[in-house]
Amino acid sequence: MEVKLGFSMLGRVFMMPASVVDEYIKISTGEQIKVLMCIYCLGSEKIRTEDIAGMAGVSEQTVREAVIHFSKLGVFTASGLTGAETEPAQEIKPALQPAAGIPVQTVRADEITPVTRDTSRDAKVRYTPREIAAKIEQDNTLNGLMQSMEQLMGRQLTHSNVGDVLEMYEHLELDPASILMIAEYCKSLDKCRTAYILRVAQEWFDEGISEFDAVERKIINLGRYNSFEAKIKRLIGLDGAATKKQRTYIASWQDMGFDFDMVRLAYEQNIDNTGKLSFPYMDKILHGWQEKGIHTPAQAEQANQKFREEKKPGQDGGITAGDVAEFERSIDFDKLTT
Repeated sequence: MEVKLGFSMLGRVFMMPASVVDEYIKISTGEQIKVLMCIYCLGSEKIRTEDIAGMAGVSEQTVREAVIHFSKLGVFTASGLTGAETEPAQEIKPALQPAAGIPVQTVRADEITPVTRDTSRDAKVRYTPREIAAKIEQDNTLNGLMQSMEQLMGRQLTHSNVGDVLEMYEHLELDPASILMIAEYCKSLDKCRTAYILRVAQEWFDEGISEFDAVERKIINLGRYNSFEAKIKRLIGLDGAATKKQRTYIASWQDMGFDFDMVRLAYEQNIDNTGKLSFPYMDKILHGWQEKGIHTPAQAEQANQKFREEKKPGQDGGITAGDVAEFERSIDFDKLTT
């Protein structure tokens, strides 16, 4: 479709270097571009962050971050920046060649403060937007990964987002299919943030899960566990999230090969014997069954029947009511917390 534009009706105009669009629009957020347009529209050598924020409809922190972003790219020079992100006393020469007749804008942002950094990630490699753009341009696989991540997340990736994806791709050396699979899993949990996806990928990597098949098995197992846990939570009447200790118990029962019916049977015996829920008590029952090779309700009933026949109350060598009372007195049920 061909579009005919009439510029005469626009009134006052301003100009920007074409290289901003050619090289950096794809690695800048929409808010950063809005700030840059306002800066060039004002055409002043000194700006107030609050003025730009009001003009662009963004926060002052966003303005500060945008100025740092574009000054590092060399779109303009900026003085007054402090902190680890820039050097305040150093002139930054523009790396872009502006179109003929267009002066390079100089911004004096005396009130700009450094962007807060997450110090827990200082040890990880962080690239500048220019370096990231070069990597994406030179690596078709990486380029395709970034596009797929944007489609999955339903929005354009910020510089920080791209850095997280690049961390998984380069540092963890995960293949794109594995990264996207982890991202899909996190999205299913309503946690579709690149920082969360990176944290999950790092945890799995530390567990030795880095190949596609291993990632797939991990996600399948987690799906089974989540379904298993949900059934147990309904059984015991737990509305909120399970505690870390409770999740450890549940995972161990699943690892031992017990299905929901066996856990329900252990729960019923727990309530019948103690009158209150106790994960350690249920765990002791299930471990006892595991040691005896009991993994079905029928096997459990056979074992109980055999026990009742061999240990009838009152017989020599059998269990008496006093024995049961003594056993119950020896257990501190208050310490068997869930």
